[in-house]
Amino acid sequence: MLRRKDAMTMKRKMTLQLTSLLDMFTIILVFLMVSFEAEDRDFILHPGVELPASTASSSFKTAVNMAITEEAVYIEGQRVFELEKGGDVKDEDFDKGRIDIVVNAVTEAWKLHKKEEDAEDIVVIQADRHLPYRTIHLVMRSAAQSGFFRFRLAIEKE
Repeated sequence: MLRRKDAMTMKRKMTLQLTSLLDMFTIILVFLMVSFEAEDRDFILHPGVELPASTASSSFKTAVNMAITEEAVYIEGQRVFELEKGGDVKDEDFDKGRIDIVVNAVTEAWKLHKKEEDAEDIVVIQADRHLPYRTIHLVMRSAAQSGFFRFRLAIEKE
């Protein structure tokens, strides 16, 4: 025979306890809101640079900014190296394998940036889409000579 107490508990329907579940979702929501990072970094497109288009996206962090136009190479907005007509480099610079003034300017720019909290050892390159490959290659190689091995090429979002 069943006792009266056991019979009463068997008749009651089981229900889902939503309070604990809602508490868990609230904690996850608060965690996601606190850890969310907006992508509103200061990035100024250098005048005279026409960026290539792309659909790729990635987060933006503070880095050394380099712009390569058809006239010159700019690091953090400062003109540091003149290019030949059409954005090409001289043969003697290309044969040398580096541009010393670019190496020094990138090193100095990194000294200023590495003090910032979210700084990464990355060079963001704004390269005009009409530049010869050898120019971009030599400038990137010069930046690598100053200790940078990670690069991001700025693009225009489609």
